[in-house]
Formats: sequence, C-alpha cells, structure tokens
Amino acid sequence: RRAAAMANAFLERTSVQVLLAIVLVAFLCNAAVSHTDEGLPWEVTLGGACVFGVVFSAYYAQKTELALSIVSILALCVPTYFVSNTEVEVQNYLLGSLHGLDTPAGEVLRGAWSRYPNTSRFDAVLPAGISVYDMSLFSPAMALTANTSEIYHSGLKLDDKVTGERTHEYLLISSPRKVRRKTVGIMILARVPYHFDVWPKEETDYSFDLQTAAHIVAPPTFYGELKKLDKGPAIEVLKNKHNLRPFLLDVYKVEYNYGLRD
Repeated sequence: RRAAAMANAFLERTSVQVLLAIVLVAFLCNAAVSHTDEGLPWEVTLGGACVFGVVFSAYYAQKTELALSIVSILALCVPTYFVSNTEVEVQNYLLGSLHGLDTPAGEVLRGAWSRYPNTSRFDAVLPAGISVYDMSLFSPAMALTANTSEIYHSGLKLDDKVTGERTHEYLLISSPRKVRRKTVGIMILARVPYHFDVWPKEETDYSFDLQTAAHIVAPPTFYGELKKLDKGPAIEVLKNKHNLRPFLLDVYKVEYNYGLRD
C-alpha cells in the first residue's frame, strides 16, 4: 500500500510539473506571436495549453476515461464558443446575387462563414469538407455593411407595451438581384434600437433612402443576429409590397465606415 501511495504521489507530482511546463511554453509562444496577424488571442493559447496539460495529466495518471470525457466535451464546446462569438462580415451588394429570396438564414450564414477569411482558414485543416460552423450548436452574428443609398425606412416602429416608450424602428436594406434579365431589390428587414439614431428623427418622409434623408455617405455596418421574421398584419403588408426575406437582422450595434463611400 505504501508503495502504491508513493507511486500515485509521484504521478500526481509529475503531472503537475508537466502542466506547469506546458503553461510556461504557452506563455512564451504567445509572447512570440501575439503581435502578429497570425497570432491567436492569449486566452486561446493559454486555455488550449492548459486543457492539453489536464488531458495529458489524466492520461498519464491512467485516467483514460477522464481524458476522453474532457476531449469529448471540448469537441462540442470549443466550436460552439468560437462560432457564437464570431461576427461574419457580409457586403450587402453581394447578398442578393449570392442568395435568392427564399434562402433560409442558416444557409446565408454558412455561405458568409465560408467566404470570411478570418473563419474559413480554420476549415482548411478539417477533413472531408467539414466546417467549424457545422460543429457549433449556435450560429454566428452578422456584420452587414450597406451603402446608405440601399437603406430605407419601412415605416414600422416598436414601442414598449408598458411605458409606451419607442424602442426600435424597422429599416429595409435592399440588395440587387437579377431575375429574368431584370434587376430587382431583395430586402432584409433590420430591427434597429431607436437610440442608435440611424434614421433622422425629424424625417418622416420615408420615400427617400437614408443617403437623401440624412445626407450621410459613409456606409454603416449593422451588427446583429438573424432571427425569424416577426408576425403581424404590418409585416404581411411589407411582404406584399417588397421582396422580403424570411428572416430579419436583430441589430445590437451600428458603426459607420467613414473611409468608405458609395
């Protein structure tokens, strides 16, 4: 019994030493690449090294089941964390030509994921055409950049049911698509918080685009999540009036790109 206890203590002490050594190597590696374009965030480098150390220690201590359990959990959690915290960039003028009117949100996001260099580079190391996107339980957010000449006001606004305070307004973002040799606009509805002041409050004529209404040329980028289209008679009127996609962009941030122009 004493010999077995000494052996276990040796294994535990050795495992801790190996883990500390891996953490030290992770710090040194991260210091070498953190200021380069190819460098990973220090949290990823350190976290990955620590996880590797835990798995290695469990295996070294003959706890194979524990090591396999950790690997299985990570195989599910890591892609989900990475994908759900990613904002894939999409240029609005390409959205219409790449995806038809009835394309579901998941397919649009998957296409954007495959074209986005900051995410697709990880897919290149996976076998059989598997994507990190396919391994995630949640979808990424979208960063949609549109010219101000492509943005219109739908005329719909949302008020708080309790306080009556205005909370959101609905904008239409038009992307061109050729249908039977004719160019038409395919609209995505964007639910934008009212305090973002995207559309000028004093402008009530919604027949103009944002560029004309607000005299803004810098293209905005709308960051948001794709969700199912709201229901109601007002939405049905919009669907009958415009080529409206079956989902909306629920915006949580707006940034203007002052270095870009129409």
